[in-house]
Amino acid sequence: MCTSINVITQDGYHVLGRTMDWDDLLVSPIFTPRHYQWASVFDHRVHENPYAIIGGGSITERRTDVSDGVNEFGLMAQKLTFKNGARLVDERHPDKVQLAAFELIFYLLGHFKSVADVAAHLDQIELMSDVNADVPFGYSEQHFVLSDPTGRCVVIEPSEHPLKLIDNPLGIMTNMPKFDHQLERL
Repeated sequence: MCTSINVITQDGYHVLGRTMDWDDLLVSPIFTPRHYQWASVFDHRVHENPYAIIGGGSITERRTDVSDGVNEFGLMAQKLTFKNGARLVDERHPDKVQLAAFELIFYLLGHFKSVADVAAHLDQIELMSDVNADVPFGYSEQHFVLSDPTGRCVVIEPSEHPLKLIDNPLGIMTNMPKFDHQLERL
């Protein structure tokens, strides 16, 4: 089971680490510079990421998929499996940023400097099923953990819309179940 852990170093820095239990996942180190342009697989809308990103994932001509990464401001993000928990949006809404769930990490790291910055804009983002997609891409069942240099750690679970941040007081998250159930089990 994948596990995300927010570690505080002896000198006070925050580092988001993880275990990766997908041994057959085709992940490589990735770097994208400032102003990197990419198109969502959902609607082929072109996005330009203002911020540079390093992480692990894969970028092909048709698909950008980042499992975990950090941007130039220290915003860190990871995605973990969220089987039977995701409730994705079907209908198109032109006033929203609509993404395949697996694209969320890349979008957040490319557009926001901190967890507070994400919180201020999260209601503008919808995670989409492929029901009305330009090209079918499958059903991404994932939830997400974010942290930044302030030490704030949060979870995003697409179990309702609009998306909401859930404070993560422990800095630890596993694949499943919903995060509130993970806290209850401790």
